[in-house]
Amino acid sequence: MRVYNFIYSVFYFVKQAFTKKHYQIIFYTPHHFNRGGNDENLFLKELLEICKQQRISYLYLEEPDLYSNQRRSRVAIPFDFFYYLVILLRKSMGSKISYIETDKKIGGFVKNIFFRRITFDNYIAISQSMLSFFSGISCDARKFDLQHGTIHARKESYLSDGLVSSNLKENDTYLLLSGVAYKELLTKNEKENYFQDHAEVIGTSMFSEYNVKPSEVNKNVLVSLQFTHDHSESENQQIALSLEKLLKKEPTFHFYLRNHPRFNNEIDLDRFLSFPNTSVISGVLQENFSTCRLHLTTYSTTVFEAALQGIPTCFLYSDSPKMNIFDLQYNYPFYKASLTEIFSNYSNFSLQVKDWANKFYQPLNKDSFLKALKNG
Repeated sequence: MRVYNFIYSVFYFVKQAFTKKHYQIIFYTPHHFNRGGNDENLFLKELLEICKQQRISYLYLEEPDLYSNQRRSRVAIPFDFFYYLVILLRKSMGSKISYIETDKKIGGFVKNIFFRRITFDNYIAISQSMLSFFSGISCDARKFDLQHGTIHARKESYLSDGLVSSNLKENDTYLLLSGVAYKELLTKNEKENYFQDHAEVIGTSMFSEYNVKPSEVNKNVLVSLQFTHDHSESENQQIALSLEKLLKKEPTFHFYLRNHPRFNNEIDLDRFLSFPNTSVISGVLQENFSTCRLHLTTYSTTVFEAALQGIPTCFLYSDSPKMNIFDLQYNYPFYKASLTEIFSNYSNFSLQVKDWANKFYQPLNKDSFLKALKNG
């Protein structure tokens, strides 16, 4: 399949080099975000539908991720050839100039061969992917970073000590945010007054609200695991040890372990499955919430998804500042509450988390999205 995607991307863009085409939007995303029931990218699904309804021309490109087990999109164009070409050219160009300037130069090179007849007004990426590369292809296009997870004042890809990341600033990138609380957090903590004019709240269609009925409350706990290569080995081990302690401490609760989408056997899960109150769960997250009425994690964005369902979260202990963001950055209402405390006060805690989450995640606003676009 990887070879097929590579070959397909070569032939597609060779053909495009001889066909003049203008797109109002280019969407670009790594394929590990394909987490929908039909291997869809749920962050883009409704935006693509808006484009179809409004007859907005777009090109949907997908970057490969060797660490991901997610399936490739059925509708996106594989960007595999250019992705590996960029990696190769980065290495050959050395480190005398910044990675941003390097990618811009590579983009200019690729433009002269493959993108001579392809133009676009807007570039919307997830995870800031290839911002500089596409800036090199078109410096006039408006660049966007579509929020896909948590954003906070200590996330270096956005803010560090009040300073906006160079990747955003040097590419004149706009943020498309899911809620006003995120924009307020950024503008209050920056020193450059960048996000006031470069952040648009468009909302999201990712999450649906649901009120948990008292009769549906149970002692099943969905555990959003975060064992990934993003963490050091010691960080993964710290999370694992914290989880083990809780499994021993709370034998009356049943824990359902859900792997992170980019889990690659960083931790052997058998160490947890030896406990009689522990199982593995997979499938669509919404179905998991039907099974489990409590949530446990270190700092996963699933906290927000659970909260919008009225499902409270208990947090695994960590002394890492980046893993305490729900306490230090987002002011989660009862961050240090135990599972027993949450279960005993479920109705009250359920209402609190819904009110809290609604400030961060608001319904997708089509008009706000269209207004943010260049020539929209």
